[in-house]
Formats: sequence, structure tokens, C-alpha cells
Amino acid sequence: MSPPSTMSTHLILTVGTGTAGKTSNLEAGLRRTLELISPAAFWLIPSTDEVSTLMADMVRDGQAAFRPWSADTPYHSITAPDSLEICRRTVREVIQHVRKQLPRDARLLVNPTSGTKQMSAGATLAALDEGLGEIVFTVGQRADGVVMTGTERLEIFQAAGYFAERDLAIARNLATAGAFAAAAAVLRPHPALAAQAGIAACLHEWERQNYQDARRIAAGCDALAPWRRHLDALASAAKTPEPQPIVIADLLQTADLLHRRGESDASLVQSCRAVEMGLRRALFEKSGLAEPYALAAIRALPIDREIKDRCAMVSHDGTRTILNLNTVARILQQLGHDIGSLFFADGGLQGLIRVRNELMHSLRAATPAESQAAVQRARNLLAPLHLPAAGARPTLT
Repeated sequence: MSPPSTMSTHLILTVGTGTAGKTSNLEAGLRRTLELISPAAFWLIPSTDEVSTLMADMVRDGQAAFRPWSADTPYHSITAPDSLEICRRTVREVIQHVRKQLPRDARLLVNPTSGTKQMSAGATLAALDEGLGEIVFTVGQRADGVVMTGTERLEIFQAAGYFAERDLAIARNLATAGAFAAAAAVLRPHPALAAQAGIAACLHEWERQNYQDARRIAAGCDALAPWRRHLDALASAAKTPEPQPIVIADLLQTADLLHRRGESDASLVQSCRAVEMGLRRALFEKSGLAEPYALAAIRALPIDREIKDRCAMVSHDGTRTILNLNTVARILQQLGHDIGSLFFADGGLQGLIRVRNELMHSLRAATPAESQAAVQRARNLLAPLHLPAAGARPTLT
């Protein structure tokens, strides 16, 4: 097997001392490896053992493609060939050194065949640590436990599958912790994991209520086909001036998911956001009012003049006004909607809303007990709205 002719190949080889055998010769085997690969440049990594260094000298003799470690030293040698960690670290240092010299489109291979078992294992680990896509082994017919000279051939390990499996495991851990954007970034370099990358990216946008982008990602990801209709509905609902039940239910689900992951601050904020949107939904259902609130419409409501005057005071143009959470709840209470009375009757919920305000304006962290209470109290308060059930979200499989 030979490397593609369209790409310059560079090679790093470990060099051992050679195992005695009637039909084997390490120098000839390594030279044959160079013939098979025909690298534009190569580097040798012997150990500091005198025989290993001599073997490297013999292999590089007359080879124009050989590159020394430095102007003064031909090799960056392994000082302890029986130490897996030292072997791994030394080969990593050589890979990093070589990469600085390579053209942008160069192909870098590591051949870890020769040397102690620790040298071979360390070189393999080093290549994987450094993200090399290919590791090449010199194989052939064997006698006395070694490859017979003249039968050498190359066996190339394509590491793409290994890296994909590794990164998928990392991405799953990140997703479990709620780091969906990071999970997507880890997965994107792997074409075979495009579906999982799409799921992670979609969940990132979904959890922050960026329904438009979540829907766009789902449209291009077959694995998300079962959720497309739901995301379409969320994206459409988010565009309406009045809060929609499907969005409020989604906020409550997100608050619960965040609480279960231990993100108490974010969970409590989402619960309070659901409460506010729920109250505004109740106001819409009771009066037909939606943001931006017309001052004339507020004045026409059968509510106390004090509330109407307060709304007029915060109006910037005399036509539109702002309704804060307490004002919406007070209007609902006077209009006879159950949610208005429930809101003021729940002192615990009032306290949690104050915690939300403290999170915005001071150094304060919510506790798991507070986020759990916020989720439950928000659900209880909004029960009269008869919100739709929120289905299960996709997972990174």
C-alpha cells in the first residue's frame, strides 16, 4: 500500500535494536518501509541504547529524505524505552516538532512497529493524542516472531472511527451537563456524526428559546424529523404578540430540565419567565389585550382607577403603556380570573420572584430547593390555563 501521490507524505519511525532471526533484518525492514511509503521527509526515533542509535544511523545512511532533530542532534531519542509514559511523551514531542515544519496539506504518518513494546504502544498513543488520522504498521510473513525480510507490506490504521467514538462519548457527557453548543462543536469535525451534531445544535437553540434556528436545524437533520412539527409550532407561536400556551409549557419544561441538571439560577429564571408569560396569556384570554398595551384599552377595563392612573404614569407617549408582573396580576384579580388571586395568595412564589430579581441585580445564587420550588409553584399557578403537555426532547445517542 502506498500513500496518495497527490499529497506529500512525511513519516516518523521508531527504531529498536532488532530481534535476532535467521530470516529477518531490522535495517532492511526499515529501509523497505521507507521504499513502500516513499516519504518526502522522515524522522527517526531510536532509544538512547547504543545499538538502537547505531541501527538508526544505518537506516538513514544515504537517505536524502532524512531530517535531523536539530542542527546538532540527529534524533530526539527515547531515554527509557521500557517506560510507556516516556515513550509516549517523546514521540508526542517529535510529532509537535515536525508539524511546525510541514506544508499545510502534508500527510503525517507514524510507524510504531520497531522498538520495545512500550515504544510501539507509546508511539501509537502519541499519534492518537496528537490527532493523527493514520498510523502505519509494517507487517508481513513471520518467522521466529518477527517479520521476514522481503515480505514487508504496510497495514494502515485509519483513526477516524476511533476519534469519532471518543468524541461521541465526550459529547454525550457534555450534553448530559447541558453544554449542547460544546457537544455540537466536538461532533462537527466527524461527517459520520452529523446527525448527533445536529441534535446537539438544535437542543442548544431550543433550550434558549431560539425556536427559529432550532426549527431550521431540525429541517436539515433527518434524526430530528419526529420533532419538526413541534418546533414549527413553537417557532410560529413565538411570533404572535400574545403568549401562546405551547411556549409557556415549553418554558416550564426547560425550567424543570435545568433544575434536574443542577442549574438552579437558570431554572428559577425560566420558571419566573413562564409565570410572567402565563399571566399575560391569562390577561389576553380575559380581555383580548396583548403587548404593546394600548392605554385606552386599559382605561376601558372594569378595574380600579388607581391601576389606570398608574398605567398612565408609566406611559411614554400617552397611547401605550407598560404592565409589570404585579400590575398584570392585579388586573386579572379585578377581572375575576383565578390566576390573579392565586398569584397574590402564594407568598412563596412572591419570594421566589424576589430571588429572581436579586439574581439580576446582585451577587446571589439560587439554591436547588429554590429552583425546585419555583418550578412547582409556577406549574400550580398556571394550571388554570390548561397548558398542553410538553413531549420528550431528543437525546444524544
